[in-house]
Amino acid sequence: MTGQPESSVADPTAADGPLVARAAAGDPDAFRALVERHEHRIVALLHRLCGCPEQALDLAQETFLSAQRHLGSFRHQRRFSTWLHAIAVNHARAAGRRRRPGVSLQAVAADGRPLIAEPLADLPSVSAGLEHADLSRRIAAALERLDARYREVVVLADMQDASYEEIAATLDVPVGTVRSRLHRGRTELRALLATP
Repeated sequence: MTGQPESSVADPTAADGPLVARAAAGDPDAFRALVERHEHRIVALLHRLCGCPEQALDLAQETFLSAQRHLGSFRHQRRFSTWLHAIAVNHARAAGRRRRPGVSLQAVAADGRPLIAEPLADLPSVSAGLEHADLSRRIAAALERLDARYREVVVLADMQDASYEEIAATLDVPVGTVRSRLHRGRTELRALLATP
């Protein structure tokens, strides 16, 4: 839940320590297991930040390559998932500086998995699925128009269910800044969604 301390949220990725230690010692299977454990959330995060599923997949690959290269610098007092999210956000920022991404209307990765939180197959009817797809497109377009500082916080809080503390650690900002940006981002997102 958003806003709760990290320790109160049951998270299977919180037990990454042994895998991280093995991966840092050169065990490729351990690193592969870490990638498999975190891949979906990283791709979803990057898709929401950059608006393009193809670019999100490329940035996810860059994220995991960077993580593998810099695994020796990982501080174990931080959660591995928070560190990984920070690397992903940095890659998204760098990509945004290099070029302005377009908004893609696709909602699935190349392997067919949904990149949005609620898969269309779980919806009760075709019309509800179409409404959901339209809302997803509108949200993606509105997120693209948000300032990157607000988009990052909104995506991490509302779409990745990160706590304020996790977001602060990921973005390397104070918790008060997270709260302020989240409030402003949600307000601007609502306004963008309210306009036709």
